[in-house]
Parts: sequence; C-alpha cells; structure tokens
Amino acid sequence: MLRIYLTIDTECREERLVDGRLQPAAGYDLRVWGRFGNQARELGIPLIMDEFEAHGLRGSFYVDPFGAEFFGRDELKQVCHAILKRGHDVQLHAHPVQQEADWITRQIEPPPDDMAAYDLEQQVELLTRGRQVLIDCGVPEDSLVSFRAGNFGANNDTWRAMAKCGLSISTNYNPCYRSKNSELEWPELEVELFNTGEGVWELPISNFIEPGGGYRHLQITAVSLAEMKDLLSKAEKMGVREVTIVTHSFEFMYLESVEKRTGRLNRVNFSRLRGLCRFLADNADRFRVETIADLSEHLPESRDDSLHQLPRGSRMLRFGRLLQQAYKRLDMKL
Repeated sequence: MLRIYLTIDTECREERLVDGRLQPAAGYDLRVWGRFGNQARELGIPLIMDEFEAHGLRGSFYVDPFGAEFFGRDELKQVCHAILKRGHDVQLHAHPVQQEADWITRQIEPPPDDMAAYDLEQQVELLTRGRQVLIDCGVPEDSLVSFRAGNFGANNDTWRAMAKCGLSISTNYNPCYRSKNSELEWPELEVELFNTGEGVWELPISNFIEPGGGYRHLQITAVSLAEMKDLLSKAEKMGVREVTIVTHSFEFMYLESVEKRTGRLNRVNFSRLRGLCRFLADNADRFRVETIADLSEHLPESRDDSLHQLPRGSRMLRFGRLLQQAYKRLDMKL
C-alpha cells in the first residue's frame, strides 16, 4: 500500500523587502494560527488540523524553533501543545534568519537562512539547539526523529549533522530545488525513501516531470487537486512506496495587513486541501496516511530496489492549474 506523508512547514516570517517596500515581520498569530481581527475563525494550523481530523487523517508539522527567539518562547510552546494535543506530529524545521527577524529595521546582516551556508559543526549546533527548544516546549524527545531545512537548503553535511544529533529521517531531497537552494549531491534521481549512507534515511519531497520538462513538487499551493489525484494514482501504478506532500501553516490565507491584523481565506488552496483529504479518506484501501514518527517505527534495514523514475504530469491538467494560479493572483489583489 502506498504510504502518504502530509507535511506542514510551520513558521513565522522575518522582515522582507519586496519591490523595494518593507514587509513587516509576522509572528505566530498571523503566520501560524491565522488569527485576524476581521475573521471569526483561525485560518492557519487549526484550519489544517480540522480538515485532517474531519477525514480521519494526521499530519506532521515541521516547526521552526528559531522564530521563538524573536516572537516568543511561550507562543511557540502553545503551538507545539496544540498540535500534539490533537494527535499530530511535531518535527524540526529551521529558518535561522528568524533569530534576527527585524534585521532590516536594525540594519544588521541577517544569519544565513540555508543550512548549506553553515559548516558541519555549525549545523550540529543549530540542530542541537533547535531540537532542545522544541523539547523545552513540550515535544517528547523520543518523537523528534526528523529534520527539514528551510528552503530545502540542505547539503550532505546536513545528513551528517543529523546523525550526530540523533535525527534519523531527513525530508530535504527535492529535485525541483536542485537549481535553487538545495546543495545535496546524490548520483541518482530518487523517488522514495532511501538510505543516505550517513546514518540517516531520506524521504524525498514528491515531484513529477512537467510537460515540456522540468520538475514540480507536490505542494498544495503549487499544484492543482486534479494533478495531485493524477500523480497519486500514477505513483501507485508505478509501485512507489512513499509520497510526501508539502504545505505551510500560511498557505490557506491571505495576510492583508500586519498592522491592522487583517486577512482572509485563500479559497483555491483551501479547496485543494479539502479535496485532497476527501480523496485520501475515500481511498483508504489504496493509500495509508501516517506521520513521520510512525515511519520511524518501521524503517527498513536496507532497500536495494528503489525506483529512479518520476511520474509524468498531464499537459491538460497543467493548463487547468495555470488558470487556477492566475485566478489566485487576481484574488490576492482584491
């Protein structure tokens, strides 16, 4: 049976310059909980967990601990508590830049955000410190088994650092980020769980080959529901054993104003989330949804028969996605 991992990068936002304009830092209320003064319900992780639970599913929340240094440790503790209390999974994520989330206002040089920018000893220090923050915030130590670098910006030292820190499952290998932030070097194209040889198993972010070439990963904001259904069915037929889907705590809302604390639902992305959950629940005989902590309980001793071929996307479904993405861009400006 094909195993599905629903993973949610859960993070705040540092200050950014967009088209020469300052985007203020946004903390847990606006970026993680989705709490807006003009909305009756929360549009962040509570919305995501509601949809998962309505369909009998659980997710793995990759929580960044470094934003707590700026936005508050107690706020992070509440996030971890809420996720765990509802039966979901907390794993380690890292955006080191958020240690200095107001770096533009303070006119200082921010820490590099990609793990690959740090040497092995520095990566060990970051992972050790970040892991301890999550433990201090109530995450059981024995359930913290996995790490994902922000921006998928890992390198091979990241695997070595994870092994030194007792983290056994990486979710950093992402073919469509090979030419972006990722500096992982690996001789073959990987599709499913593989042994890195560094004391760590790698669970790749699932990708497909775009019509016309190039890779696209299964991120809810980046692909349509029809494409997700199509690719899950194709992966099943190919004999793929694991599929990893990505989203973020903030993908189902538009943050309109930090100062006014206003925002609204991203209707396209939310429709994709609900449709995906319904599809997985309706096809529970074909797809088993489990958490990363669950995976750690049945890691294989070895695997010599891995697949090295990605499923191919549909030209017609890609066209439908492009129309949806155009509508989202218009909706965002309304």
